[in-house]
Amino acid sequence: MDIPLASADLVKCRADGKHHKTNGNGGAVRAAALAFVLAIAVMQRMASLPTPWLCAALGIATALAAWWLPRGRSVCIVVAAFALGLSYGALRAQWRLADRLPAALEQQSLVLEGRVVGLPETASFGPRIHFAVDQAPVGVPHHLLLMDSLPPADWHPGQRWRLTVKLRRPHGAANPGGGDYEAFLLGEGVGATGTILQEHRELLADPVATPSAWVDRTRSAIAHHIRTVLAGEPYGEMLVALVVGDQSGITQSQWELMKKTGAVHLVTISGMHITLLAGFAAALVNALWRRSAHLTRRLPARKAAYAIGFLFALTYAVLAGLRVPILRAIYMLAVAVLALLSSRSLSVFTVWCLALAVCVGIDPWAVLSVGFWLSFMTVGALLWATSGHIGKLQGWREKLRSWRASQWAATLGSAPILLVLFQQLPIASPLAYASAIPLACGVVTPLALLGALDPTGLLLRVAHMVLGLCVRMLLLISHAELVWTQAAPPLWTLLPAGLAVGVLLLPRATPGKLVASVGFLPMLFPHHPMMPPAAFRMVSYDVGQGLAVLVQTANHAMLFDTGSANAAGRVLPASLQAEGVRRLDVMVLSDADDGDSEGGPAVLAALPVAHVMGTAPERAMPAAQPCIAGKSWTWDGVRFDVLAPLTEAPADGRAKTDGCVLRVVGAGGSVLLAANIERKEEAQLLARYGDALASDVLLMPHHGAAGAWSAGFLAAAGPKLAIASVGYLNPYRQPRADVVSEYQARGVIVCRTDRDGAIEVDMGVAAWQATPWRAGHARYWQDLTAADDACAAAAGSGKQHGGHDDIALTTVLQGIEAHDAGH
Repeated sequence: MDIPLASADLVKCRADGKHHKTNGNGGAVRAAALAFVLAIAVMQRMASLPTPWLCAALGIATALAAWWLPRGRSVCIVVAAFALGLSYGALRAQWRLADRLPAALEQQSLVLEGRVVGLPETASFGPRIHFAVDQAPVGVPHHLLLMDSLPPADWHPGQRWRLTVKLRRPHGAANPGGGDYEAFLLGEGVGATGTILQEHRELLADPVATPSAWVDRTRSAIAHHIRTVLAGEPYGEMLVALVVGDQSGITQSQWELMKKTGAVHLVTISGMHITLLAGFAAALVNALWRRSAHLTRRLPARKAAYAIGFLFALTYAVLAGLRVPILRAIYMLAVAVLALLSSRSLSVFTVWCLALAVCVGIDPWAVLSVGFWLSFMTVGALLWATSGHIGKLQGWREKLRSWRASQWAATLGSAPILLVLFQQLPIASPLAYASAIPLACGVVTPLALLGALDPTGLLLRVAHMVLGLCVRMLLLISHAELVWTQAAPPLWTLLPAGLAVGVLLLPRATPGKLVASVGFLPMLFPHHPMMPPAAFRMVSYDVGQGLAVLVQTANHAMLFDTGSANAAGRVLPASLQAEGVRRLDVMVLSDADDGDSEGGPAVLAALPVAHVMGTAPERAMPAAQPCIAGKSWTWDGVRFDVLAPLTEAPADGRAKTDGCVLRVVGAGGSVLLAANIERKEEAQLLARYGDALASDVLLMPHHGAAGAWSAGFLAAAGPKLAIASVGYLNPYRQPRADVVSEYQARGVIVCRTDRDGAIEVDMGVAAWQATPWRAGHARYWQDLTAADDACAAAAGSGKQHGGHDDIALTTVLQGIEAHDAGH
């Protein structure tokens, strides 16, 4: 939780009302600030940007009308703030989008010159470098995020390089429950990502001598000092994150522990760390300043403490890299300090609203950040809960009671945001906040900062020892498994839940709290219509150059392939949780292809799996059962039939083409999951099943490779919709253009995950409907091409797009059963 430096003093000043005259227009200021923030939040969810000059004209007109309409002045001010917010946000977005890579320059070998900005980040495929471009071909953005295979030690802040790179436009996976990487890059100002080619790279002389380069080199030297002193220690990288903001070295298991216990603040520099440091500095300055009568006469001790405390916080923020979340905390702290230093008293909620508006005004993309909402909502809840009695605390019992109330307010205030965005609530987080977090922020962080200047390394070792104690506390808390998980609630549930939070945080004697708690019920128990018997739902996830398909019936769930290990750990747990999947009845690993089934162990670690089926059990995992043609089962009136591989192993033994092929048949339609088969296997399927292969939706064999289609197989399947699960600009150029043309020539609509995101197919009792995720959640920064629009429009009415007439469910099942009996 991010607590403002002097929130208690703000509340005291407002409650006592004796220092200065209170601003009588606070209500209008708060309303205007909130309207401005709301406008930018609404704009960031639009599929296309509004016209800036039109919104500006409306805002100016209503602002002028406020002077002539005294009775409607408040309404005019709110409307003007909202319209000006739309105009400002759209104008900033246009400027940001203008500095993006043109599509014509994608995957071209480009020579450019520039400088390394910030610290290189460690990633699984090599270091990531933020690169500021000085000289480049026309159209190359100023800020790039580059990947390289050289060790991180070869890259240092401020270096100037001449590089040959291949770039691509900002792109990320689009899945239910997943984060928006494109929005993150937009907020960071990254106009393109790319890879550095090994040839034609040259380190130029005369490194950059700007102040920012000097700061980055200082941060790099401090990080090197910490890593040298704590070489081989398990939590050394966590201290690096606390001091200079470089989190790239933290292990996945450490991240999972902190997420599970709600203790991500332990290693994420946020308002909590910055304001605590500012508070320590302010308390020290205040105590020393009061000892000097000369200084006190020139400037009151409290004002000096606020100003110098803010300077300490700003220094820490610069040392931590001035990343976007840190800047938000500095903006908020600056507004609070200016309010305290001003000659007029503002209510604490006016300061909160102004800080919110200032943060969004400086960074309009802050509203897309989870940390932004968690910070401000938690602080708002704290101020709401404590504003009535801060300043009245006399004894230690009252202070302890206030501390417990603060913990309760922080937990309750953040709960709605966590449930909507992550579909989980660490119930153990109050324990973490009460034990490990105060120790980490109040002891570890100051020791680590002082240790960065200690050449002996003693303070760093002490800080590491205390941090180890914090981690052991979190491990004990995590063993309790106190985490509430659920399906994703709709956004409208934020309103009743927010009102419930407001009432529950009122003083203890306030009536109606039990009734108000009902407002949480729509969020805690979201209504998801139950699928009727013989209906099912399929989701083909966007997992890059791989495959992961979820099939759900009324009471069961199956995952067909998992994608790569990276995708399985990064995409699937969040997406499955958003879909309300708490366990898998069957996980099918179609073959030994790394891009499709490598993530099996990661899925097993994320949620319970009852049965695992694979074509190569010894290569998949020991518990896997073989996937052999002839297996079938029925869930809730939906039939699952394994069509391949045949009982006998392929003669050539190729692992790539012995994949598991599964057909799912419901009352309203059918899906054929063809995995990685090629022409030979297609011919075998055609000879064995013939017209019984007919399916409404076909998962394109082998991602649409050139050797993975045949006219006979496509005619027998006769799909109305084909889905290609492929990575963006993948090196195999899949799906191949000629293969897509063959599908389209037969009237088949082709959707592809690299352009459309996840593809959701709802197979009802009488009909089916498909929805590309990007089309249903379009944003102005996304590339929605004409092909994507056609996919969205056609997939929604698949029954009207030719191919074959639907085969009755009983006929299909009887045909398959008769064929199996004959063999």
